[in-house]
Amino acid sequence: MLAMRRAVVLMVLIILIFSPATHSAQAQSVPRLATLVIDVWPEFDRANAVLVIYRGEFAADTPVPELIKIRIPASAGEPSAVASPEAGQEITPVNQWKDLVANKKVTTKTSGDWTEVTFSPLSRLFTLEFYDKLNTVTFDRRYALTWPGDLAVDAVTLNVREPYGATNFQGTPAVGAGARDDDGLVAHQIAIGPLDANKALPITLSYHREDKRTSVEALQLVTPAPTRQPVSIPTPTSPPSWPLIIALAVGLVLIIGGGVWYLRSRPKSKFRPYQPPRYSHANGRRSVRTGRAARARPRPVAMRIAEDEPEEKIFCTQCGKQLLPDDTFCSHCGTRVKGK
Repeated sequence: MLAMRRAVVLMVLIILIFSPATHSAQAQSVPRLATLVIDVWPEFDRANAVLVIYRGEFAADTPVPELIKIRIPASAGEPSAVASPEAGQEITPVNQWKDLVANKKVTTKTSGDWTEVTFSPLSRLFTLEFYDKLNTVTFDRRYALTWPGDLAVDAVTLNVREPYGATNFQGTPAVGAGARDDDGLVAHQIAIGPLDANKALPITLSYHREDKRTSVEALQLVTPAPTRQPVSIPTPTSPPSWPLIIALAVGLVLIIGGGVWYLRSRPKSKFRPYQPPRYSHANGRRSVRTGRAARARPRPVAMRIAEDEPEEKIFCTQCGKQLLPDDTFCSHCGTRVKGK
């Protein structure tokens, strides 16, 4: 009797283990994505970096997990954005999704080569974005990324955009020829197919590039920011500063123009060359004429020195009184000056 009871219990256990309902419950306990799109854009809007975006979607008929844990390379540091739309608003444009990083609803933990990012999606859609380091010391560049397989996926798609000016672009999985997109970059789309949980997907890219600019700088693109920062709407209390800048620029132009006009409108003074004073002798004395002759020229230095030397003194031979150079008779005793 006891042996029969043991046999019945064993049969029940076997039925429960291999029943479809048990398999269904186990499958539902493991988070599974309907689709996963992996975007890899080297040197897109940051130098020496690769922009990587994970875009996931859970199936509409499955419950959304309360927590999601996805690992990113530790070399990337913190994720730049994690976003999700509100439940029932899945058709909302991506740039209007809630940024969970900005709202401090994302936690990270680094261990070894990985940083574990944990968050609660608001609906069945989510986006995780980060910048990984890229070595650009040489013109021949190589980048490697691994999807760690933290979630099972029914269909994986890999999107790769070549940086502007890249040549000999190759990748694994094979990227093919590619096609130029609306921004002017060569884009590649590779259908990977389903991936089980804990099934890693290695991705490698290699190319040659000598341009130091990012693709955004080279093509003057307007970078979309779907999840990198919340949408900001300017408030009426903060008027734009452009009118003030324009007014200051116009005022500066008017000031400079007025100064130039004033300088040009002033009458020009005629240039007169310097002419030294002229010396002349009258009645035995030197007089200085301040007038300037039109064609007067400065006299030689030797002549001016000679004129400035003191004249020799003359004395009367009779009484010894000093005479003037032009005197003919002594003014004291009347004796005739010798030689005159």
